[in-house]
Amino acid sequence: MKTITTTVLMAMLMASVMAGEETEMNDFVGGVYDIGGISATAGNVAVGTQGAIIKAGDTYLTPTGVYVKAGDSYVSANRTVVRAVDSFVGYNTSQVKADNVFVGRSVAIVSGATIFKQTWASR
Repeated sequence: MKTITTTVLMAMLMASVMAGEETEMNDFVGGVYDIGGISATAGNVAVGTQGAIIKAGDTYLTPTGVYVKAGDSYVSANRTVVRAVDSFVGYNTSQVKADNVFVGRSVAIVSGATIFKQTWASR
């Protein structure tokens, strides 16, 4: 009985960790990463029309460069985006998250493990 209980608790913990990873990836793709297209997420990986994004710890490897998350800031060689609750603010961009929708210079909709993102540049 003790083994079954331990196994169930470990499975629940892993599910919550994976959900957290996917939420962080969705927030990065929807609120920080400034490329449009469709992406499919699975844990710490997002693959889409613009290439793959891989999250390793606090580092995001993207087709356009490397981003590092430091506290509430996402920093790359070209830009910095700061998260304030449900707002993502950069030098010339801002996105506001409302449930599963990100609105700003681009619009991103998260539906399960899929992110649909339309940017002004791709219209």
